[in-house]
Amino acid sequence: MVTSLLGDHTNLRHDDAEGPVQTIGTQYMKRPIDKIRESALSMEIGEPGERSTITEFVKIADKLHIVTGSAIYRVMLADEIDPERTNPAVPNSQQKVLHYGSESPLVCKTLLTAKQLFGEGSPLADKSDAIRLSFECLRDLVALADSAQAFSEEETSVRSRSFETRDQHRSLILPSTPNLAASCKEFILKSDHSLQSLFGIAKLFYGANLKGWFEGLHSEICRHHGKDTQYCELSREVAVFCKSIRTTRNCIEHPKKNERVDVVDYSLTPRNEVIPPQISVTHPSFNQQAILVSDYMRQVTDHISDIFEILVAFMCSRNLRNLPESIPFLYDVVEMPENTRANKLVRFRYEILLRTSPAQGG
Repeated sequence: MVTSLLGDHTNLRHDDAEGPVQTIGTQYMKRPIDKIRESALSMEIGEPGERSTITEFVKIADKLHIVTGSAIYRVMLADEIDPERTNPAVPNSQQKVLHYGSESPLVCKTLLTAKQLFGEGSPLADKSDAIRLSFECLRDLVALADSAQAFSEEETSVRSRSFETRDQHRSLILPSTPNLAASCKEFILKSDHSLQSLFGIAKLFYGANLKGWFEGLHSEICRHHGKDTQYCELSREVAVFCKSIRTTRNCIEHPKKNERVDVVDYSLTPRNEVIPPQISVTHPSFNQQAILVSDYMRQVTDHISDIFEILVAFMCSRNLRNLPESIPFLYDVVEMPENTRANKLVRFRYEILLRTSPAQGG
């Protein structure tokens, strides 16, 4: 049997040797691939020719995302693709996930507001899930905005044309929108889905058992913050709007004679005017008068993003564990003056304030 000359020792060193001890057997020997993967990272973000600066880094579902002025990119390091480090040729990579960036109000009112308020100082325990849900809402809103833009561009194109009747039969060929009803249905379903993400964030504040859609949230807010009339009124208004979206969704999925969504393609008026596609909702508890589809889509998209921003700000503000009233300072969510914002479209952040009417301690 061969006996190790090292015995229990793993270090060899001459007494007169200079420099650090050299470890044999336990030293981690770096391979060429290790040196590549552990070297400094350098990457240009964006497609060739795109000139947009990086404005934010956001971790979404444990994945790194980089926000530029015009887009959001998912960055994948080589170790994420090849964690066993078997192929030195695997590069770091990037992929555009949204073609809206920090110059878009939709991105700022949802994801970037969430990053600001669900970061350090947030009253939430599960901040990462709140960021994930915010991004889910943003993705739906981007799809809604794209639909609204497509309808608006089509209307502009149609208005630029001249329509003439055929002399022989005095007939007019009206323009038409392919898949109009299906497009409207998809828009309404996605609108409702975006609000589900916001309701998911509300559950992080008020418990996973929160039920009753946004009417239930309104009841819960009034139960917890009954003296806060501003917060209760806001939640009531939010509930009314969100119920209208849910009602519209139900009408389009389960239509009845008095519960339906009517979509009308291009039509001709008695004044010989061509009217773009319109949408209306009929329901015993809610009616939407006929409105241009493009206007309806734009208004719904903008309203959902506005609701997300203000409701998140209020939920964060009203659920902070604050200092006793005997202390003249208050930690709260504030709306920043535009000239002090890092991004002029991201309005809210946490601040330490002086109470306006501090309690007189005795």
